[in-house]
Amino acid sequence: MARIRRLRVSGEDAYYHVISRTVGQDFLLHDREKQKLFDIIKRYSALFFVQVIGYALMSNHFHLLVRMETGEDFTDDEIHQRLKAFYGHDYAELRFSDLIPVREKLGNLSEYIKGIKQTFSWWYNRHHQRRGFFWSDRFKSVLIQRGESLLNCLGYIDLNPLRAGIVEKPEEYRWCSLGYRVQQGNRDGFLSFSGLFEFEAHKGDEKELLRKYRSFVYEVGGEIEKPGKAIIEENLLKFEKDRNYELSNSEVLLYRWRYFSDGLVLGSKSFVQSAYTRFSGVVFYKKERKEHSTGIRKGIFSLRRLNSLRC
Repeated sequence: MARIRRLRVSGEDAYYHVISRTVGQDFLLHDREKQKLFDIIKRYSALFFVQVIGYALMSNHFHLLVRMETGEDFTDDEIHQRLKAFYGHDYAELRFSDLIPVREKLGNLSEYIKGIKQTFSWWYNRHHQRRGFFWSDRFKSVLIQRGESLLNCLGYIDLNPLRAGIVEKPEEYRWCSLGYRVQQGNRDGFLSFSGLFEFEAHKGDEKELLRKYRSFVYEVGGEIEKPGKAIIEENLLKFEKDRNYELSNSEVLLYRWRYFSDGLVLGSKSFVQSAYTRFSGVVFYKKERKEHSTGIRKGIFSLRRLNSLRC
């Protein structure tokens, strides 16, 4: 049977919900693998003409909600900068005529997802002494309309960990977009609320955007039925409504305290850099490792454990 052609919008920006599963739907994605997959997604998202709206990395599949851009507003110089940042020393300057197919490729959803999945498969098989396919067949993509449909799709994605019974509150799950917005403070502005008309009036006010989005997720989660009950408990929904879905500073801090157990090195920037230099080649396998601000207190940095250790 011939494959069904993907719905691909040409000449204008479009939103897609992407789903891809492991071969045999085996539970192969643990914390370290999820961190690696996230890092790869983030890296390819900086290369392609894409804005990531949401994601959820589960044990046997992942969801991505993205806005694919045509690239018409990107100059040739901006494309060169993206290529240099991605390929580093291996990048060879392209001629103007060579940029035409490159521009088309960087706005192509299939090329974007293919790069993510292939890169992760190579890494996984190499580090687990494994051969063969990692992902099951083709990824699935759904063309999503902006506005209400897009918002509901994003909420569906962030509620995945609750439907799986992993957590009680969506922001507790480290590997979904709401978790990233709360726990990481949407570091590097990686996630966008593009296309959500309900949020446009609050553009630039990250705290209000987060509050408004949490209110939507909780209310939807309080309505969705899972064998006999809603996936967000009634008393939790009432508690959040009563406080207008606002997170206290202490709660945000508690989410970020995971660095005390998940981090490999924790301290000042100079201390973290010194530790990296001292143990480079012994513990760390990457040539470059950037320290990250933990958000616990000003001046406290961390080297993350999950994607810094050898297998």
